[in-house]
Amino acid sequence: MINLSDDERDAIKELFNISVGNAANSLSNMVEDRVQLSVPNFVLIEREQAATYIQEHSSNRISAILQSFKGTFDGTAVLFFPEEKSLELVRALLQEDVPLDSLTDLEQDSMVEVGNIILNAILVSFTEMLDMDVRSNLPQFLSGNCYHLLDKLFSNQEKGSESEIKADDPVMILFVDFITGENAIKGYVVLWLDGIALATFRHGVKKLLEQ
Repeated sequence: MINLSDDERDAIKELFNISVGNAANSLSNMVEDRVQLSVPNFVLIEREQAATYIQEHSSNRISAILQSFKGTFDGTAVLFFPEEKSLELVRALLQEDVPLDSLTDLEQDSMVEVGNIILNAILVSFTEMLDMDVRSNLPQFLSGNCYHLLDKLFSNQEKGSESEIKADDPVMILFVDFITGENAIKGYVVLWLDGIALATFRHGVKKLLEQ
């Protein structure tokens, strides 16, 4: 069971609120139009429950941008949208009439660029506020069945980890609305942290609260 104090939850929400604001500014500069991102709500649940939880709150098929990071603590960040909404986001950002039945290489590249901007802005912002440092790897585009894709992601994390991965290791899920013009598109940011990474993250939050 993962328990956070009320002070920790408030501090984490404020950290991500500032980080998401920075991501919105970066996106606005990219598309030369105002992009608003809502104040994120978040849940912290056990890894074995994550794929099922996400599918229940999203859709059967998703488009996702995955970016692993290393530094003061290691983890993986994933930005994803229900597949049909990701196409709407590309249309809104590119201001082009992209067909909603498929993603071409151009649209995939655009999604990766959007994901890279958002995930990096979030990671850099909150790690700087916690006086930590992380370095991100190149982002990857993924699409397909929500449960199978995320279950595969967590399984791959287990195989690639040097430490023992447990079913009750934490997954943090942020719910964010992307608003561009008349479009309001709900996206999700998933942060996968093992037990050691979460302990480091919480230590940074506690130090921030003590200031």
